[in-house]
Amino acid sequence: MNSELFIKKYRHYFKYILSLIFIIIACFIIYPKFKSSYNDIPLLFKEANKFFLLFLVFFQGICYFGDGWLSKILLKIAGFNLKLRETIEVAFLGVIGGQFIPLIGGSVITYFFYKKLKVSSGAILFLITSWTIFTFFCYFLFFLLSIFFLQKSFLNFITYKNLFIILIVVVLLFIFIFFLFKNKGKFFLSILNFFVRIINKLGNFFKKKELINPETPKNFVADFYKSFDLLLINKSKLPKAFLAATLFYLGNIFTLYFSFLIFGFRPNLALLIFGYTIGIVLPLFTLMSETPGVMETSLTLIFVELGFPAHIALFSCLLFRLFSFWLPLPIGIFSYFKLKKQIY
Repeated sequence: MNSELFIKKYRHYFKYILSLIFIIIACFIIYPKFKSSYNDIPLLFKEANKFFLLFLVFFQGICYFGDGWLSKILLKIAGFNLKLRETIEVAFLGVIGGQFIPLIGGSVITYFFYKKLKVSSGAILFLITSWTIFTFFCYFLFFLLSIFFLQKSFLNFITYKNLFIILIVVVLLFIFIFFLFKNKGKFFLSILNFFVRIINKLGNFFKKKELINPETPKNFVADFYKSFDLLLINKSKLPKAFLAATLFYLGNIFTLYFSFLIFGFRPNLALLIFGYTIGIVLPLFTLMSETPGVMETSLTLIFVELGFPAHIALFSCLLFRLFSFWLPLPIGIFSYFKLKKQIY
């Protein structure tokens, strides 16, 4: 088999292999701590407070309401006034996309259905870009707040030196991002062009054609700043958009919080936010953060390392993912056929 056919056949599996390696390594780290507590599992389920399952449903409802409301606000800024019901339904559809095509599936199916709802391509790209800006800002803000509100007991798991290093890394990352997007993203565009040239050289070598249009990075950066400028023009709507993004974020955080409460464990909220943020960033290094099992493993690993009981961390994270990622699937399928019928 020549190199071109080999790459074409197996490149699809590389990311899954990377995700599997991550899961195996994480399980190897978790197992020694889980081994000492797995005998408590029968009692854990016996004494679980099943009434709190209602809170998981409630806070996931808040999460999807915030998601749909944020999308509605941003689309209105872009000149399209959709019903809140429609944007919430598309939010559920995004979950389906992420389950069937990890990493990009949510954006693909979101784009497809908004196009069917007569939203322009530019407005959809603005929505995806600005939605990411608002939600990432919430994650970053609450992560910083969690550091300042952590109890002294947290220092049993992380020293002042390590905490100082984390703060320095965060500050340097912020400075780097500022430098990256300074002067209308000129430096960022240079980096994108560099990688595009490498990818296209590989494409010319193996497939005798360019894999990425050389104009794509320029158009991408232009669309990003167009979105940013559009947000600045509509400053009066930004507080409402931030509130919607906060509801989306808090819906997830309190779903996770009550997932622990169900098993009789009351986590420190600041420590929970800190661990949750690290737990969702870590899988990005696998390039397939939405691959089934990766996020569950990552969250469990982080909370175990932060001192949470291993068996409680495992089942709480599984329960959280069940309600935030897997149970929305039937609702998403229903929304899919409902929206498809309305559109056609």
